[in-house]
Amino acid sequence: MSDSGSATESSVGSIIEDASEPDTTTFKCLFCKEQWSRVPEMFAHCRAEHGFDVESTIKSLGPDIDELTIIKLINYLRYESQRKTDPKSINVDSETLASDKYLQPTLPDDALLFELGDFMPDPDSKVVDYEDYEVIMHRNAPHDTERMHLDGDRDMSYFESYKGAAIHREMIEDHVRTESYRNFIEKHRDLFAGRTVLDVGCGTGILSLFCARAGARKVFAVDNSDIAQRAKQIVAQNGYQEKVEVIRGKVEDFHTQRLIGQEKVDVIISEWMGYGLLFEGMLDSVLRARDLYLKEDGFMVPSHCTLRMVPISDKDWVAQSKGEKFWKDIYGFDFSPMVSGGPLNDRDIGVFDVPEGALCGTACTFYQLDLKHIQVQELDFTAPFSTKLHPGVDSLDGFALWFDTFFLPPGQTQDATTINTANWGKDGKPGLGFSTGPTATPTHWHQAVLLLSEEDRKKEVKGGSTLKGSVTYKKKRRDDRAIDVEITWECEGVQGPVSGKTKRTMT
Repeated sequence: MSDSGSATESSVGSIIEDASEPDTTTFKCLFCKEQWSRVPEMFAHCRAEHGFDVESTIKSLGPDIDELTIIKLINYLRYESQRKTDPKSINVDSETLASDKYLQPTLPDDALLFELGDFMPDPDSKVVDYEDYEVIMHRNAPHDTERMHLDGDRDMSYFESYKGAAIHREMIEDHVRTESYRNFIEKHRDLFAGRTVLDVGCGTGILSLFCARAGARKVFAVDNSDIAQRAKQIVAQNGYQEKVEVIRGKVEDFHTQRLIGQEKVDVIISEWMGYGLLFEGMLDSVLRARDLYLKEDGFMVPSHCTLRMVPISDKDWVAQSKGEKFWKDIYGFDFSPMVSGGPLNDRDIGVFDVPEGALCGTACTFYQLDLKHIQVQELDFTAPFSTKLHPGVDSLDGFALWFDTFFLPPGQTQDATTINTANWGKDGKPGLGFSTGPTATPTHWHQAVLLLSEEDRKKEVKGGSTLKGSVTYKKKRRDDRAIDVEITWECEGVQGPVSGKTKRTMT
């Protein structure tokens, strides 16, 4: 994809890459203590010295064998070896490997499981969903890596929604989004030159190409949608196929772990943000990727995000957004029961560009995410907020929520909550950032709007008073891609304190 919307193009000159380090990974023979560094040689040793032909056994399991079965085979053979079973007497068939207990590695941290690439099914064929195996593999991941809770159809529909061209065009044409990533990468080429990068949810591969153009030594571009095939074509079309490896699969899958290998990456880059920041739950996968693949001194792009909010008071805008006037007169008929099903209602979180005139208080930050350190469980939270209402405000209609995104170079100690994204970078300070708020340049994320109940919208508040309360984000049970957001609030009223609560869902 050509960055046609940018004012300038950049290129990176010839780069002399350092000679690759020799592969020193070793693993134990299946039946004795001898160490090996090449699987074919070890298999030949097993055949000659122990009388067991691993390759013939794999072939005997049939043409439809999948990666999980091969993993089970290795673990089963190691299990029989520990039992002192004579290798010549071991017989293996599909029934033997039916038990899921052989998904559990017999040998802790068995390096052989990561070196079986030449004996696995074609990686371009349909990837197996390794959910059972992921449970076991994640026990070795740092920081108690957790699994997502998803209905199978829900997860499939999520990835299906990203296979078409239209959604990717919308994201690429969002110049605030795309050019923020590009500008950070090009401004800080020294952070990418000669480094290994993992792009989580690569889509068309635009971020991977930015990194490759900036001199990255290797980029793993991972996406579980059909768009991965297009990304592979785009990478080749632009001559970066030697640097950018597109992997179709979930970043947590053993298939992906095998292709990336045991070496950690220097950088993880991802455009994971959803409506209200956390809708769609993609950050969960990014954090799991961090725990699985990122070097201790590696860094995340973006590095930080903040969640912000502001109260809304504008009855005309609310009525227009709910469609009250439209549905009131349909060729002389009153269709007002349709209002409750509109984009702004008493159940769902709406997505709008809120006009500045509808804002009735100062914007405030209520949560910060440090992507290098935050844990998955911290994405469910309750956080306090406090803002001051504008003079003359006499009622509240809702709240607008959005996020600001920051690209801080590693080693920078600047507090993201104190940064004004509108002026950042103009004073020469390192890093970049952008806002998706109602007073910033519009983006495809807009703002998440929570409408108050009709009862709370009738309550009289005192202009100029302090409005405070709490915001709760919580994943919906059994669907980590959906979120419930609840806001409790209180402030001074004309006749004493007033308070309220609103809970809305995005699915």
